Amino acid sequence: MEILYQIDAWKIAITLLIFLFIVIELSYRLGTRSDPLAYEKSSSVFSTLMGAALALLGLLLAFSFAMASARYDLRKGVILKEANAIGTSYLRSDLLDPAVKDLVKAKLKEYAKVRLAAHQTGIDAKKQQDISQLTSKLQDDIWTIASSELRRERQIHNSLFVQALNDTIDVSAEQNDARENHVPESVFWLLFISALLTAALSGYACGAIGNRNLMATSVFALLVALVIFSIIDLDRPQRGLITVNQHPIQILLSSMH
Repeated sequence: MEILYQIDAWKIAITLLIFLFIVIELSYRLGTRSDPLAYEKSSSVFSTLMGAALALLGLLLAFSFAMASARYDLRKGVILKEANAIGTSYLRSDLLDPAVKDLVKAKLKEYAKVRLAAHQTGIDAKKQQDISQLTSKLQDDIWTIASSELRRERQIHNSLFVQALNDTIDVSAEQNDARENHVPESVFWLLFISALLTAALSGYACGAIGNRNLMATSVFALLVALVIFSIIDLDRPQRGLITVNQHPIQILLSSMH
């Protein structure tokens, strides 16, 4: 069970931002209690460690963003692939016997609507289950018709339709897998811990030299929270500010009508 996936991205980002400010303030107060002379002697070492921590945090953010972006692109590609597969099946249904052609076309139109609804259910488990059951039922209905036609008359046009229908069914499973393929939750926890520890180092350094440097620390906390918010939002294809475009299936439905 993914705990963070059930929480809105903006709530996570705001909570992280608050914790960053709290950590910076606490570490600043701790830094003010340190011996200035002792800190001055080790300031070069501390600066090196601070730079290394910032660089590591930057790398983690970059790699996490790349992981989320790759999954987003995969979902976009699979939606286009599914729309093309359904469209091919719809066109090749013209090759079937006139007695079943209209029935298959009607089923495929309904199937396209269901697949569009599947991408708009959000994280509602009940809706997802209902859509999944309806998808399976329509696949079974269309496959039964197609296989009956192929057994009744083994013509090349029937086999072409069956092949297209098989691709349509396969890509729906691929679509479901792409939708559930998220950045591992452990990666986000690692980002949170790294950001908080880096914030603690910066706050302690400011306290040790007796200068809050409020502008720099505030910008740092805000930027980290915004980047992590973008990564989380990008990893959630069915809600948030960054959503996967359903335009290919919408165009397909328009062409069917």
